Amino acid sequence: MKQLLISAIACAVAVSARGQLFDTSAAQAELVATLMGTGRVFTANVTVKREKGDKQIRIADNVMFMREGDLRLEHKPADEPSLATLTAKLKKDNLSEVVTILLPKADKAYLVLPGKRAYFEAPSGKGTTPRMESKFLRTEKLDGHLCTVRCITVVNEDESRQQITVWEAAGLQGFILKSQMERGDDTKEILYFTNIRAERPDDAKFTLPGGYGRVKGDAAGAIAGKMMEFDLDRDAAIAELFR
Repeated sequence: MKQLLISAIACAVAVSARGQLFDTSAAQAELVATLMGTGRVFTANVTVKREKGDKQIRIADNVMFMREGDLRLEHKPADEPSLATLTAKLKKDNLSEVVTILLPKADKAYLVLPGKRAYFEAPSGKGTTPRMESKFLRTEKLDGHLCTVRCITVVNEDESRQQITVWEAAGLQGFILKSQMERGDDTKEILYFTNIRAERPDDAKFTLPGGYGRVKGDAAGAIAGKMMEFDLDRDAAIAELFR
């Protein structure tokens, strides 16, 4: 799977590739979009939850736009009382709303920060298409839709593997209503797709807003550092809630 924009930005500013939008849910959203097919067009709300055992917490309310291989993901932290202090800090830094735009055919990727009227830019990371291995698990209903549940193993060029479980709705041409990915810390990150509109998004969704400046150098490092700090603090808070 091609690298997310955060990886390019993080390498450029020499910080760890972890940050608010750059974590499991962003990677999972990109992978889900790939699995649904490059020819699909739609808009959908995407709720992100973290789960451990019988405990679950909502961490983000996103909106995804797909246009024949192009992806736009609007990310906004969920209005979750247990994370309110952290979210308030993010809002103060004008980093609570983040937009990722991936344009593989144009080899462009953008991370847009509306609160700062700024953006990062990097190549989209086109590379060797990974091998996908699919294993049927079961069929079950989700939100009234009969779904095929599959475990997808993504085998990358270096033979590293990543697993994701998906719920494909047969009545919606295989649209993935739910996806689940292990985080490696005994928690799962789950994406729920709702309010699905099978219509082509406006082309303006895949262009940079006018008047935004490109972030470079030390400013890029400072922003990435704040995002990484938020991510680490959020993970620590969630771990405490899951005790």
